[in-house]
Amino acid sequence: MFTNADVTMYLYRKEEGTEKYIRLPIEGVYWEEISQSTLLRTGEKNSASVLLVIPLESLEYPVDFTPGKDMAVKGIIEYEVDSSSQAALSKSLTALKAAHKLITITSADAKLYGSEAVQHYELASK
Repeated sequence: MFTNADVTMYLYRKEEGTEKYIRLPIEGVYWEEISQSTLLRTGEKNSASVLLVIPLESLEYPVDFTPGKDMAVKGIIEYEVDSSSQAALSKSLTALKAAHKLITITSADAKLYGSEAVQHYELASK
């Protein structure tokens, strides 16, 4: 599978009533930025999205994604989200968003069929 980037995922987890984000660096993914433009009667509306394809062979283990909560940054970054309290989590996420172009995953499709060489996850974002 063709890959063109590395990515750092921040996977949302809620355990025992506590929200947290787990950092997962992944090397060898396909990252495609898509820009769309729609002409409306009130004017032009532009939107951008990202298609992220993660080959199963790029992961150490299968991943459960949480659309609407999981986030990604293009490239490998070392930033860890502080989940020690709700206030620390909010402050940490604000700092992450200010420092990096962060995308939120809106859909996650597991394409885990066929030969191992073609098994992958397709993630979309806005």
